Amino acid sequence: MQVVIPRLYCPFPSRINPLVHVADEHTTQWVRQFQLVPSHEILEFYQQQKFAWMVARMFPNADQDALCAFCDLNTYLFFLDDLFDHPGAQSEFNGKDKFRYFVKRLVDILRNNEEPSLEKDGAMFAALGDLWQRLKKMSDTSWQQQFIDGIIAIFEAAVWQFENERQQVLPSLTDYMQKRQYLGAANVATDTIPVAERIALPGYVYHHQLVHRLTELCRNTVCWANDLFSFSKEIEHLDKYNMVAILQRENNLSLDDAIMATVRIHDEQVEEFIALSKKAAIFDEAENTALSNYINALAALMRGNIDWSVNETSRYSFIYHDEPSLGAGVYQLKRGNR
Repeated sequence: MQVVIPRLYCPFPSRINPLVHVADEHTTQWVRQFQLVPSHEILEFYQQQKFAWMVARMFPNADQDALCAFCDLNTYLFFLDDLFDHPGAQSEFNGKDKFRYFVKRLVDILRNNEEPSLEKDGAMFAALGDLWQRLKKMSDTSWQQQFIDGIIAIFEAAVWQFENERQQVLPSLTDYMQKRQYLGAANVATDTIPVAERIALPGYVYHHQLVHRLTELCRNTVCWANDLFSFSKEIEHLDKYNMVAILQRENNLSLDDAIMATVRIHDEQVEEFIALSKKAAIFDEAENTALSNYINALAALMRGNIDWSVNETSRYSFIYHDEPSLGAGVYQLKRGNR
């Protein structure tokens, strides 16, 4: 099944880090070093998905060490995402207790500063330990705690999905919209910006209501775009954790109208992001300059995700149109879902 997606509104410049090929080669060797995939054929399958290009578009100003580290992290999270969504024979996920143990072990590595070995602890644990040691060298303790909290939030969302699927409970749109940024690790992507793009802002700026909302809008729109691009792939795996599928079910929409509803939600939130960006110069001169850089970095995340999904990766299958051409008429979503 291949869906048709109208062009998404995202009027930010396309950018890419010139070190993308260096990062791609590094991550390929890192995956091999920690035996994260069982065969050369599967490694080639993932190489075709060009994860490095996604990271290079999201962090166009990152230096080599940071770009390589976050390319490794992004690839690692994609591996985890595939394990969570399609565990198959993976013993880590065969049963609730094993799933929770796997998650706890990963978090303990971060909290306790462990350095697991490949031979004793296995590929996923050893790779995370190596990556964590490198990330610590380029960050402070405040960011490290934020990163750990972000990883915990991802796993908590994964447990929420795991429990729903075990009990055959379908997600509501309201719950899904609250959890989606964590299911897609978009929270870690935005949390990465200060280190990857070398942006220093005091905590009270990040926690300001306006800046918090800008960050949330970035996370949301990346996820809504991903739900559109990945819809065909997820339907093949009977994955119901996708906004298009949830809108279609809850509002009794045709597929075309559910796609259009998702596009409209995405586009409206991009418009809100732009409007709020124009009101963000509310701090002192130095903080406003750094905040402007942060907002530009959020925009790079949003645009980079689309450019990578449309032009570079083989991960998704869809038809992308220049103009909205699906669905007809205007309809209202159920009250309270947005």
